[in-house]
Amino acid sequence: MNKCIYCLLLLVLVFCTQVGRAQIKVTGVVTDEHKSPLPGVSVLIKGTTHGVATDFDGNYSIDVPNNAVLEFSSVGYETQTKKVAVNGGGKSLTINTLLKSQVQELGDVVVVGYTTSTKRSLVSAVSSVKTEELKEIPVTNITQGLAGRSPGLIVKGSAGLDNRSTISIRGGGTPLVVIDGIIRDYDDFVNLLPEDIASISVLKDASATAVYGARAANGILQVTTMRGKEGITTIEYNHSVTISQPSFLPKRLDAYQWAVQNNIAKQNDNLPITYTDDKLQKILDGSDQLNYPNTDWQKLILKEFAQQYRHNLQITGGKEHNKYLASLGYLHKGSLYRSGTHHMETINFRVNQEFDIPGTGLSGNTSIDGYLKENEHPYSSTASGYYQVFSHTLVNHNPLTPAVNKYGLPYVNTTDNPVAETSRDAGYSRQNYKHINGQIGLQWALPWVSGLKVRGNFNYRYMSSEDKSWRKDAKQYDWDSTTPAAVAKPQLNKSVGNAYTYTYQAFAEYVKDFNKHGISALAGYEASYGFNNNLWHQRINYNFPIDQFNPGPKEGMDGGGGESENGRAGVVGQVKYNYAKRYFVEGSMRHDASDLFPKDRRWGTFFSGSFGWILSDEVFMKTLKERHIFDLLKLRGSYGEVGLDSGVGRFAYLPSYNLNNTSYVIDGKFYQGFSEGDIPSSDITWYTTKQTDIGFDFESLRNRLYGSFDYFFYKTTGYLTAPDPLEVGYTAPLGKSLPKVLSNKEHRRAGYEVQLGWKDNIGELKYSISVNTTFFDQLWANNPDESLENRKNPYLRTTQQVGYYGTGYRTLGYYQDANDVYNNPKRVNSHHLTGGDIKYEDFNGDGKIDGADFARIGKNGFPRANYGINLGVSYKAFSFNMLLQGATRFDIYLGSTILGQSANAGTTPFYEFQLDYWRPDNTGAKFPRLVSSHSVNGNNNVASSDHWLINGAYLRLKDFSISYDLKKAALKDYKWIYAMKLTLSGQNVFTISEATKYGMDPEIVNSDFFGYPNERMFSLGLNVAL
Repeated sequence: MNKCIYCLLLLVLVFCTQVGRAQIKVTGVVTDEHKSPLPGVSVLIKGTTHGVATDFDGNYSIDVPNNAVLEFSSVGYETQTKKVAVNGGGKSLTINTLLKSQVQELGDVVVVGYTTSTKRSLVSAVSSVKTEELKEIPVTNITQGLAGRSPGLIVKGSAGLDNRSTISIRGGGTPLVVIDGIIRDYDDFVNLLPEDIASISVLKDASATAVYGARAANGILQVTTMRGKEGITTIEYNHSVTISQPSFLPKRLDAYQWAVQNNIAKQNDNLPITYTDDKLQKILDGSDQLNYPNTDWQKLILKEFAQQYRHNLQITGGKEHNKYLASLGYLHKGSLYRSGTHHMETINFRVNQEFDIPGTGLSGNTSIDGYLKENEHPYSSTASGYYQVFSHTLVNHNPLTPAVNKYGLPYVNTTDNPVAETSRDAGYSRQNYKHINGQIGLQWALPWVSGLKVRGNFNYRYMSSEDKSWRKDAKQYDWDSTTPAAVAKPQLNKSVGNAYTYTYQAFAEYVKDFNKHGISALAGYEASYGFNNNLWHQRINYNFPIDQFNPGPKEGMDGGGGESENGRAGVVGQVKYNYAKRYFVEGSMRHDASDLFPKDRRWGTFFSGSFGWILSDEVFMKTLKERHIFDLLKLRGSYGEVGLDSGVGRFAYLPSYNLNNTSYVIDGKFYQGFSEGDIPSSDITWYTTKQTDIGFDFESLRNRLYGSFDYFFYKTTGYLTAPDPLEVGYTAPLGKSLPKVLSNKEHRRAGYEVQLGWKDNIGELKYSISVNTTFFDQLWANNPDESLENRKNPYLRTTQQVGYYGTGYRTLGYYQDANDVYNNPKRVNSHHLTGGDIKYEDFNGDGKIDGADFARIGKNGFPRANYGINLGVSYKAFSFNMLLQGATRFDIYLGSTILGQSANAGTTPFYEFQLDYWRPDNTGAKFPRLVSSHSVNGNNNVASSDHWLINGAYLRLKDFSISYDLKKAALKDYKWIYAMKLTLSGQNVFTISEATKYGMDPEIVNSDFFGYPNERMFSLGLNVAL
C-alpha cells in the first residue's frame, strides 16, 4: 500500500514539474551588432521541431520547459544558443540575443577553386557578383543580369527567346564553369535559377585557376548553390509577370516614300522612272491593292508586346544535424510573332541536403538538380529559326509587295511570304532538352589529427536533346483565289542525342595555426569520363501532313549518327602560409591529363604562386589606420601557367579515314568509298597561357569607401601552324597538306580593371554607389599564319598591332563633282563616278587605288573597355537599385542591308535613316548618292572601307528595380508572414549610342536585321515567405 502511495506521489510530482516547465514564457528581442532588430530569426527549442520566428521588430515569445536550450539562427548570422533557467518557480523570462554576422566574422568567405578564403586572406584576382539583385530583375536566364556587375566580367547579349549571353573574363574566350565544386557545361550555368544561387565568384588569374589545369586559361565562373538552413520550415514563393518589346527596330519607309526614292535613284542614273504621278497617286489613295499596296511588314509580323511568366517555390529548413532545401521553378516566355507560333518553356528543380553525424566528425551533402526545356519557332533552314523570317520580312519584301490577297489570305510572292512563314500552317522547329545532375559528398574530420579532413565527391550528369523540324510549306493564294497554289510536299527531320558524364574527386586538406603561423595544404585527385551518341533521320515528300516518320515514304529517306567518349584525370596540390595574418604566400599546381593528346604528350603540369601583404597592419601605418584613412590596404601579386585544350579534335594525333560520296561496284557488290584524312601532327598539345597579375585592395573611412585595382598580362603559346613549303624546303606529299607543327606563334593580352565604391547611411536612409571598369588590349606578337608580304607592310600587317577592326580602304569623304573626280585618284574597278560617290585615299601614292592601298581601319570589333555603375537606395519600406552599363573602344561595320547591297533588296532605301544620302545640299551625308544598281559605278560605294564603320560605344540603363516591403510597412503583426515584397523592375530600358540611329542594338550587332530583336522588359514581381 505504501509503495502505491509513493508511486502516486511521484507521478503527481512529475506531472506538476512538467506543468511548471510548460508555463515558462520566454520573450525577448533579437538584434544585430548595430542593435537593429532582426526579423525572421528562427527561435527553436534545441532537439525539437517546436519554434517560432521573430517579428519585424525582432520580438519573439515562446513557451518552453525549464532548463531547455533555445537556438537562434538566421541566414548570414552565427547561430546562438541560450539556456532557459528559472529559479523559484518563475513563470516568465526575458532573453535578448545579439547575432553576429557570419560575413563580418569570416571576412566575406569566397569559394576559390577547391577551397575557401576570407576576403582578408584572399591574394588571388577574384571578384564576386551580388546575387540578391539578380532575383529582382526580369531575366530569362542568369547571363542576362551579369553585365556591368563585376570588374573583369564582360558580357555580350544575344537575341532570341532564351537571350543567352556570351561571357568573357578580361577579354578571353568562354570561361570554365564550376558549380558546387564540379566542372559543368556552360548550358548548366545559363539555365540556373537566380533564386538557387548563393554566390558567384569570378576567378581571373592563375593563382585562382591553376588548380583546374588544362581548361582554365579563360578564367572560371565558380557558383555555389543555395543550401538549407537550420530552423523551422520556411516556404518562399516568387512570381513575376513581364512584358517585353523590341528595344530597337529600324523605322521603315512606307510605300509612297519608297517609290519616290526609287524614282530618284533611276533619275540619278539617267534611267526612266518606274512610278509615274498616276502610280504614286494610286499608292496614296490605296485604290489598287494588288499592284500598289502599302504593306507594313513589321506590323504584320510582330506584336507590340510579348509576355513572360515566372514562378519559383523554395522550401528550406532542418535541424542542427540535417538541413535541406527544395526548389521548383517554371518559366514561360511568349514570342513577338503575331501568329503565336514561337515560345519557350523551362522547368527547373533542385533538392540539396546537408547532414552530419554528431561525435564522429563525419558530414556530407547530397543534391539533385536539372531542367527541362522546350523551344519552338517557325520552321527555318537555320538553327536559330530567325534568319529566314526576318530576312524575308525586311529584305526580300518592299512595301509595294502585297501580304494578303483580296480575301485576306497569304498572297503568293516570288519569295516566301513571311505572313505565311510564321503561321501554324508552315510547320515548326522544336528543340527539347533534359538535363539532370546528381551529386554526393562525404567529409571526415579525423579525430586523431587536429585540422586534417578528407573528403570525396561523386557527380553524375545525364543530358538528352531532341531537335524536330517539320517543314510544311504554308498555303499561299493568288490575288483572286481561295484555292491555294501548289506547294512543295512536307518533309520531316529529327535528331536525338544522349550524353552522360561522371566525375569523382578525393581530397585531403590540413589547416592549422601555430602561434602566429597559419598553414593549410590540399592534395587531391580528380577524374572524369564522358560518353555521347546521336542519331538523325530524314524523310521527304510526304503525301499526308502527319509529322511522324511512319507515314513518310521510304524514297529519299536518309539518316546517320555517331558516338564518342572522352576522359580526363588530374592531380591537385595547394599550399598556403601566412604569418600573423599579415603576410601570405600560396602555391598551387595541377598535373593534368586529357585523352585528346597522344600518350607521350598526354600529361602536363600547371602551376601558380602568389603573395599578399596587408600593409595597413604594419606599425608605420598605425596612425593612418587609427584615423581610418586606411582601414585595410592589401597588396597582392601572382604568376602562373594554365592551359587550354579547346578546339582540339578527337584523336587528331592519329591517322584517319573519312567516308565520302564516291561508291564502287566490284564483282557485283556495292562498296562505300572513303578517303584518307589529314596527316596528323605529332606536336599536338594544349595552349599554355602565362599569367601575371598585380593588384591592391583597400577600405577607408570606416569601411565606407572601398576599391581595388588589378593589372594583368597574359601570354599564350603552343599554337600549331601549317608550315610554308617554300620555307621548309619540300612540298606536300600525295596531295595532302603538310602536318601542322609547333610554332613561335604568340598571343598577348594586357589591361587593367578598377572598382571603386561608397556605402553609407543618413538615419534610415541607406545608399551605395559602385563603379567598375575593365580595359584591355591584345595582339599577335608573332603570327606565322599571316603572309610574309603583309607582315612586311607596316600599314597592313595585323601582327604586333592593337586596336583595329580589320583591313580596307581609308576614305576622304565624297567626290563633290566631275572635276573632283577628274583631279583625284580613282579606284581601278570603278567607273562613271560623279558627285556623291565615295572617295578613297591613295595610301601608297602611286596615282591609283587598288588592293595595295588597303590598310588597317577602325577600332576593335569587340569592346576593349567595359564599365558598370551600380546605385542603391533604401528608406524604410522602399528600396531602389539601378545599373548603368556600357562599353567603348569598338566599332560596328554596317551590313549589306543598310548599304543597299542585297540582291533582293536593291539599292532603294528601306529605312528612314537611309534618307541621309548625298545631295548637293547635303554633302556631309552618311550615305552616298542613290543609284539604281551598284554596278553603275563598278560597286565603288560598297567596297570594304572605313566609311561604313560607326562608333559602337554605348551607355545603357541595363536594369532597375523598385521594391516595397509590405511586411515592414503594413504586416508587422502577422507573425506567420516572414516576408512580402512587391517589385517593379525593368531591363534594357534605354540606350545612348550612335548605333541606335541605324535601328541597331550596339550590344547585339546585327546590321542586316536578320535576327530576332533584343527586348526591353518591364516586370511586376511578388515575393512571399511563410
